[in-house]
Amino acid sequence: MNQQVANKVNSVAVNAYKALGTVLLGLILLGFISYLSLQGFFLVSRSWVAPTILSPTDPEILQLNAQLAQQTSARDQVLSHRREVQDRLKDAERTVAAEEDFQQRFQAALRGERTSRKQALRRMASLLHTYQQARQEIEESNRAYSGLSRVRTEALYGARLLDQEAHLTTNHQLAQIAQSNLTLAEHAVDLETRQQELRREIQGIDAARAGRQGEAPAMTTEVLLLEREHTRSVLEHARTESLRNALQEDLRALDSAAERYEKLLSTIRAAPHLRALEGNLTVAFVPYDNLESAPPGTPLYACSAKLVWCHQVGVVGTVLEGEVAVKHPIRQHILRGVMVELHLQDRASAQEELLHLGRPPLLL
Repeated sequence: MNQQVANKVNSVAVNAYKALGTVLLGLILLGFISYLSLQGFFLVSRSWVAPTILSPTDPEILQLNAQLAQQTSARDQVLSHRREVQDRLKDAERTVAAEEDFQQRFQAALRGERTSRKQALRRMASLLHTYQQARQEIEESNRAYSGLSRVRTEALYGARLLDQEAHLTTNHQLAQIAQSNLTLAEHAVDLETRQQELRREIQGIDAARAGRQGEAPAMTTEVLLLEREHTRSVLEHARTESLRNALQEDLRALDSAAERYEKLLSTIRAAPHLRALEGNLTVAFVPYDNLESAPPGTPLYACSAKLVWCHQVGVVGTVLEGEVAVKHPIRQHILRGVMVELHLQDRASAQEELLHLGRPPLLL
């Protein structure tokens, strides 16, 4: 009796083990077939998108923000340097304009001085000519009067017809006439000296206007000092003009650098992740192979088991510019594609691993 019960129990246990093994084997086969089916479906499917939930702490967002901050700082440094160069350029341009104005006014002043000296020289020459004629007449008259007076006085004095006082008075008058002749000669020398000075001044002004280099024996010290100021102005003008040209080159280089930074910043700001985060958008990754199936307005379906029990959760929006690279949600290899905006009926749908485009994959 006991043996029969034991055999029966053993038979039930064996049957149970067989049934359990069969069930487990069936489950394994079902799982394997499901895996192969899922892999095969997504190997050929071109109608799915992968929703993406963006967070400010995502590594890619942090990296983009770091690049944006770094390039913005570099751009600001370039713009700051550009402002400094621009201020120096304006100062150089003002200096060049001031030196050019000084040189023009210097030449005009020299022309005016030369005209004034030339007129003075003509007047001096006319005065000297008149003076020489008058002097000659006066001296001839004085010589004739002095000779006649001296002979007459000596004759009268020798004949005792002229006393001692009258003789001395006459000699004193003759001495005064001789002194007047010396004064006339002295004044003539002064006029000739002034005439020579005017000639030297005119020659010096002509040399300064012509900018002659080397020895200039006719140049006066006054004109030489003026020419030194003009030479300093010319040298300062040349130095500042060279500086201005260099600053203009620097400014063009900085403008080019700032333009490159602006393009780089625009590229970074146009990154789909940053645009989606800043615009508070719900987005999804679409591989290039699936892009033709995702025009704006395409219905989106979420499925409970990725392929069955599906329901519509929203539609596709506009495509965001810029390329991204994301892992395949099922096959785990890297795919290239773009981000698209999603208009979902509820935020929970954004947490799905993938959404199907157009219709449920198995019409279920």
